[in-house]
Amino acid sequence: MKIVNVGLVGFGLSGKSFIAPFLHCNPGYNLAAIRSSREQEIKELYPNVEIVQHEMELFQNPALDLIIISSPNETHFEFAKQALKHNKHVLIEKPFTISSHEAEELIVLSKEKDKVLTVFHNRRWDGDFLTVKKILNSNELGDVAEFESHFDRYRPALDRSNWRSQLKPGSGMLYDLGPHLIDQAIALFGKPKALFADIRIVREEGETDDTFALFLFYHKLRVILKSSVLVKEPGPRFIVHGNKGSFVKYGLDPQEALLREGKLPKTSEWGQDKEDNYGILNTTSRDKIVTERGNYMGLFDNVYNAITEGKALEITPESALETIRIIELAFESSKLRKVINLAQA
Repeated sequence: MKIVNVGLVGFGLSGKSFIAPFLHCNPGYNLAAIRSSREQEIKELYPNVEIVQHEMELFQNPALDLIIISSPNETHFEFAKQALKHNKHVLIEKPFTISSHEAEELIVLSKEKDKVLTVFHNRRWDGDFLTVKKILNSNELGDVAEFESHFDRYRPALDRSNWRSQLKPGSGMLYDLGPHLIDQAIALFGKPKALFADIRIVREEGETDDTFALFLFYHKLRVILKSSVLVKEPGPRFIVHGNKGSFVKYGLDPQEALLREGKLPKTSEWGQDKEDNYGILNTTSRDKIVTERGNYMGLFDNVYNAITEGKALEITPESALETIRIIELAFESSKLRKVINLAQA
């Protein structure tokens, strides 16, 4: 079995909880080096991993095959560019980049270097999303008229130490959680024809957007994507209405909570939803639908196969580019208070 040697840039929440555990549990990867100041934390978890103080030490290391970038958003473009220039495959934590121009430049460079370039849109492997995808593919709902997706939190107090709450490029809710919701919508329905966005700051003394509602318009379908930090009583995660019935699903995929607790993704029960959170499919009868098993390891398996066997990427950089374009146009729409036609944008 070919081993892909990995250098990880950053060991915050994403690097520590969402990336390193999967590299550790996947026999195809060797987490060889990490650029981070959290030396003691890394040594306790991964004593055999080399710790470096500058990202260029990873980019210039000839033993590394893949660079995973899990650093603050405004660093994604430059770090990915340098990694590609040093002939590394690259996996970037979402958002892909801050601007579509940056994303386009990275795509061109990756093709010139013949290297894999992809984005950490891991929530394509959420169990609830996989369930919605299965139901839509089965056509049990018929022609879908409305699709609504929520990713809400209750965080009324600002955490000023968190760079996502600070006024800097790529901060705020739309760049943080928006890529997940937008990517899922694109995966299901493709590129929309038009969009409208309402992006706001609802917390006192907030500097970056913390609430948004994004409407994507297709031929007959309306997609509603919403996120807020002031939702103490969560509503449905997904609501889908078609001419043959409806599907409603509560509860977030359980993988994030397990990873935050330090659990490793190697149990037979990993990614299984609670029965209380099973969705309701109401067509000719009203039935509980067992949630598909979530499995973020699927993303890492796909990247491994793309690097070692040339298999197709599930998350193409072109699809991630569309997500960034939609984020840019959403800010424009919210500022102008108008619907943006994507064909003319």
